[in-house]
Amino acid sequence: MWVVLGGASAVLGQPSPFPSSAQQDPPILDGIVFEGDSPLDAGTVVLHRVSPEGSGEVDTATVGPGGEFQFLLPAVPDADIQGDIFFASVDFEGVLYFGSAITALEQLDSLYVVRVFQAEEVPPEGVALPVEVRTLFIEFAGDEWVATDLFAIDNRGTRTLVAQEGGVVWSYPLPPGATRPELGEGDMPPDAVTFEEGRVLVSAPLPPGDRLLMIRYRLADLGSTIPAPGRTEVFELLVKEPSPPLRVEGLEPVDVVALGPGTTYRRYGASELVDVTLTLVETEDRGPPPLEWFALLATVVLAAGGLLAYARPRRRALAGPDPGLDREALILEVARIDDALARAAKPDKRSGILERRAALLSLLRKREC
Repeated sequence: MWVVLGGASAVLGQPSPFPSSAQQDPPILDGIVFEGDSPLDAGTVVLHRVSPEGSGEVDTATVGPGGEFQFLLPAVPDADIQGDIFFASVDFEGVLYFGSAITALEQLDSLYVVRVFQAEEVPPEGVALPVEVRTLFIEFAGDEWVATDLFAIDNRGTRTLVAQEGGVVWSYPLPPGATRPELGEGDMPPDAVTFEEGRVLVSAPLPPGDRLLMIRYRLADLGSTIPAPGRTEVFELLVKEPSPPLRVEGLEPVDVVALGPGTTYRRYGASELVDVTLTLVETEDRGPPPLEWFALLATVVLAAGGLLAYARPRRRALAGPDPGLDREALILEVARIDDALARAAKPDKRSGILERRAALLSLLRKREC
């Protein structure tokens, strides 16, 4: 089973058509499931609960003819005091869609919406998708350059793209000579991203909208070529100082930015790129930077910064827990782990997943202390 978290799969904020008495004790969650823009007329919704004491499925409800469903919650959602958080999920055409986290009682005044999509199987080699934003950070780490490459992949269709058996949904070339590629933060489950023959391969379902992919790899030297096939709406390259003088063929120097105390990056960028290969060339003379660069050091906010802020709450489900995760990110991680437990038959795999789950619940418990 595939899991799709957050993003376009859940929306809160529509007025509830149900009477206000539904918000009296016991608390009631009124919701609706949409298939695209139309109510889903059949299906099962699962209610999940996460608290410092544990997590898991607590109830199920059948979707009504108008897409509606309702749950009597076993406790008042109150993440700040009791630590009780609720959310719902729907399995539709083999993809599991999660709604938003309910962390406070007042959220029950709005209709809870879970949005699902029809699935479309893609060819075994995957499909080409536009990259809405690509942000590449490069910094020197002793004897090699470390690259952190962020992609906002944009599915502009109306269906969730799914892979064939043994196939992928999307793939992309790594720079020639890139070594030790690994998955970083983002929206992709770790078992759905692999690296083969100089490419990153994504087999996770891609619902309509953006999905963030972060990968890391190493480069032997700064003079490299960076392939960018297909359409890239915005490309930003940030090279951490100190670094050799550099010219980037295909990108323009933009400014120098500070992303932390004493940490500056030279930024290069371009927009509306189609089927290009960028070339990084070390030069002998960097030349004086434009005066306006320095005025931006303390004030520039990068699009990349927004991407990183978006990426941080969505950690890999089986990686070590990050103390910086917010509550919603923690409970969605637990949800992914519960799904992984249901699919992991081998005891050796289950033990590692259970350790991860216990660590997340411990972190939730500390947050509520």
